[in-house]
Amino acid sequence: MIVLRFTLNVILFIILNDVRQKEDLMKKLISTLGLISALTLVASPAQARWAIDYDPVGSIFRMVEDDLLQTRADGYFLISVDEITTARESAPADPSKYAIVIGGVVDKIVTWDGYSPNAKINDYSVVVKLPDDAGVKYVDADGVIRLKAITQGSIVSIVDASGSTTTPRLNNIDTITVANLPEGPVGPVVAESNSAVVVSQSVAVNNSVSLNIEVPDVANLPSTSSVSVYVVTDGRSTTAIGLAPSQTAVTVTDVPQGQNVTVKTVIRDSVTNTETVVSNPVIATTPVAVPVSTPARDASHDLATVAAPVTQAVTTDSSGARSASISIPAVENFDSSKTWSTLMVVDKKTGSTTAIGTDGSAQTLDVNSLGSSSDYEVKLVLRDLATGQETTIYGQTITK
Repeated sequence: MIVLRFTLNVILFIILNDVRQKEDLMKKLISTLGLISALTLVASPAQARWAIDYDPVGSIFRMVEDDLLQTRADGYFLISVDEITTARESAPADPSKYAIVIGGVVDKIVTWDGYSPNAKINDYSVVVKLPDDAGVKYVDADGVIRLKAITQGSIVSIVDASGSTTTPRLNNIDTITVANLPEGPVGPVVAESNSAVVVSQSVAVNNSVSLNIEVPDVANLPSTSSVSVYVVTDGRSTTAIGLAPSQTAVTVTDVPQGQNVTVKTVIRDSVTNTETVVSNPVIATTPVAVPVSTPARDASHDLATVAAPVTQAVTTDSSGARSASISIPAVENFDSSKTWSTLMVVDKKTGSTTAIGTDGSAQTLDVNSLGSSSDYEVKLVLRDLATGQETTIYGQTITK
């Protein structure tokens, strides 16, 4: 079984990772040997909330087995189960950065006061506080202390006391034993060469933010290298701009205001066909006092008065596909010019969504082509067109 598992890991590694990732993994493994010999492997969770996942291939293998869609990332990390918050804790005195992890992937990094709607979670997502440095310190192959940044798109696994990993989900954390992760090195972090630097920010007339970014040491790169600057925002939306030869600075426009964003340098070598990614810890964009629109609806009133959608029946056809008949309530004082009403049926495993717009009246809708091996979240979403605020009324889950 050990040989079989190793063989499958190698095959999966070849399929899912390019040359850049392989070289990056080898560097991690080399630096780990020095790190393990220098560090005590038992540390209190308070001192070691996160650790680098030095077996990304094993984590990828597990994620593929779980039918998760994203398995590739610039960074792979481990957390202990006790680092997951239930999002019901008291608001911290000083708001901190938290990662919203969905399906094992960091989807958002929010500065959370304990009650932010951005931190809403369900069984397939968790909220984890970021370390103070928004990354994990490690010793590279040259003995230099570096910081592996936790960014949007990073992959996070829970590790238990036995060393086994699992995808972070609220519905299974009670069964996972607490693990003590290795403590990182102590000392100042040295930035990597070509690490992008945000030298200034400016606010545009549309209330978006422009980032003026410099990439140092570009002149020292081989002539076969091409350089791009990436800015990644919440939801893993990405803007990429390539640098011309000898260009060292770029301006990235239309970045959301008041958010935590990731800035990274991507260097590609046309001869070796390798790619090097240098990611920085998240930075906060300039907050803008945007005029507040008057809501068209009262969200708290809707939550208290609009009934939940009800699944009346579920049938299965000869092909194994399921259909659900779902009744939705009438929405009082509904005005289609001010509000959108949408029934959504979401595959909890993949996030695949069937959305049907409604006119606010009580009615029964049929949702077809549902898989037989997935659970589905049923919800009615009311979107206030004046503010963009969405109010979600959850129905009972359609189980497999």
